[in-house]
Amino acid sequence: MTKFMTLCFVLISAISYANDGVYYASGNHLIPIFETDISVQKEILTVKKINHDFIEVTVYYEFFNPKAAKEVIVGFEAFSPAGDVDPTPKNGQHPFMKNFTVKLNDKILGYDIAYVDDQEYAKTGKVNSLDLKTLVSNEIDIQDFYYVYHFKANFQPGVNKIIHTYTYKLSSSVEEYYNFDYVLTAANRWANKQIDDFTLILDMGECEEFRLGKTFYRENSEWLINGLGKMTNHTKNDYDYADYEETECVIQSGNLIFEKKNFHPEGELYVSSRRIYPTTDEPSMFNTPLSYSYFTYNYWEMEPTTELEKKILRNLPYARRGYVFKNADLQNYFSKQSWYMANLNYSSDTEGLHPLELEGVERYK
Repeated sequence: MTKFMTLCFVLISAISYANDGVYYASGNHLIPIFETDISVQKEILTVKKINHDFIEVTVYYEFFNPKAAKEVIVGFEAFSPAGDVDPTPKNGQHPFMKNFTVKLNDKILGYDIAYVDDQEYAKTGKVNSLDLKTLVSNEIDIQDFYYVYHFKANFQPGVNKIIHTYTYKLSSSVEEYYNFDYVLTAANRWANKQIDDFTLILDMGECEEFRLGKTFYRENSEWLINGLGKMTNHTKNDYDYADYEETECVIQSGNLIFEKKNFHPEGELYVSSRRIYPTTDEPSMFNTPLSYSYFTYNYWEMEPTTELEKKILRNLPYARRGYVFKNADLQNYFSKQSWYMANLNYSSDTEGLHPLELEGVERYK
């Protein structure tokens, strides 16, 4: 759910979403404003990856209205997808989004969708909705606009609860298996210019490695690893394009939780899973790291040529879960993988493996 002033955070092939912002309607214009009465007392943002194909987002809010009942136009913004994809609306909606719902005080609300040319907003300070026929007919640069899902919210005096959900299909690029951006700073548009009690639950699935942009937090210790995993500072290299520091996250099981009181976000949530490319002209399993995720591992680029290489690939699923190998060659190899975390309590068991992993075990038997 995003405000209109956040477009500079959109990356190529990225889709940005953000916290709900407040707007004023004037004819066919939406004008972003600052709410002076209603504050955000609580927000629980849950981001969950599903089968490496979708992200499910659930946002629970508690807004406080200190005065009389008040109607507010609330808007959620999603930038149109860019890159080698078709950004045109599907049935009037964002082509990558589905299951958009909003519930206020247990009442399901309807919503409208505006198509907004950001260049027009930059010129006028207002947002003039574009005509859907214009977008579909390609009469403008259809990658240069964004969607605003907006609805009228009748805030009663006291605490008002909003539950907001949507699902979107993950995209990828030559550099990333996937990325997810979420604009947190839109929350500063409400009366208290912060979130009094903020919780972010990030569930990217088991056996997953990804990066977090160090934009709204400073230290990795601000996160709770709810399960088995580790977080380390990423060392930048010549292939990094981010202009912010990043944290390398390896999650064997469970999720990450970030909690903050009086949270005034000064940066956005950036989550990405980077592709691994060989660093030599003759890549092998001994000079190219193996991906941790069973959705993205790259041994298909390196067919095993020795019995040891076959044994490595056959045992990769167990290494992901921290199996301590009695075979010295295997233990030495996997110990050098940055994602490896020894788990003395884990014994190799095919019942806990993903079907993709079982295929690999059978293939290299």
